[in-house]
Amino acid sequence: KRDVGVYVGINPSSYFDLVVDYMNHSKGFEVHSHAMVGNMSNIAAASISHLYNFTGPALAIDTACSSFLVALTQAVAAIQDKRISGAVVGGASILATPHVHQLSRNAGICSSTQHTKVFDQEADGSVIGEGAVVVYLEPLTEAVRANKHIYGVIRGTAVNNDGYSLGIMAPNPQGQYEVLRAT
Repeated sequence: KRDVGVYVGINPSSYFDLVVDYMNHSKGFEVHSHAMVGNMSNIAAASISHLYNFTGPALAIDTACSSFLVALTQAVAAIQDKRISGAVVGGASILATPHVHQLSRNAGICSSTQHTKVFDQEADGSVIGEGAVVVYLEPLTEAVRANKHIYGVIRGTAVNNDGYSLGIMAPNPQGQYEVLRAT
């Protein structure tokens, strides 16, 4: 047993849509129960804990595009508070169907130029993307003591919500400034 936490920043998967679509168009096809359970966001964290016998918290965190950073902040706080000795922190976004792209475009969320212009006056939307990352965190003193290779040191994290802005998808510059200052 190890008191390692698992924090996964994850959005609902569109992969299950493919399973249901296949089921609806294939006569006699029976969906195994793992198809449902394996597509539940909370199972991502729980299955890692189960596999490695980690006894710390196993959390799936969905805050849209900030999910991984919020998961990372939660894990760092738990390590600093000595609630856990280490943490596996992951983030994943997999778009298995075109639905998210279509709906985002229809809602005016996507950039007309397909380029994200962060903190730019000419920013006109987001670019929807996929990716995955997993890191292992532990106190720096423990990594040094164990003579482990250190890839990076986290000096600060912070989470906030911008509050009111021009729209739910539009950043509030003051809110962005405040979270950067807090970090």
